[in-house]
Amino acid sequence: MANNDKSKKSNKIIAAAIIGSLSGAVLGLLLATKSGQELRQDINEQAQKLRDKAVEIKDKTQSAWHNIEDKTEKTVANSKSCIQKGKLLVSNLKTLAYEIRHGALTKTLYLDTGDGDTVNPTKEI
Repeated sequence: MANNDKSKKSNKIIAAAIIGSLSGAVLGLLLATKSGQELRQDINEQAQKLRDKAVEIKDKTQSAWHNIEDKTEKTVANSKSCIQKGKLLVSNLKTLAYEIRHGALTKTLYLDTGDGDTVNPTKEI
């Protein structure tokens, strides 16, 4: 929903810029001392340039928006993975601390880090 609002605001800003540019170009051409045919030709050229610029801006904006969305999704996924690994490590450390306090640790214990690796925490202690 928030993305939609930002997109609508962006579209309004682009539309306002296009209308303002077009108005300025038309007024500039109308106030110039040229024949009707030259004036129409100039207006057509300016309108084509403005249309091309608007399409270019729209394409760049959409591309940037998609890049931001992709990077945000990747960042969220990585963050979730890190949080999950952190929770697993905390759980393993609590278990280890409990076993150490209660004398249950009688052999080398290897803890699973969640990504397929195991760690020997007694080496660190």
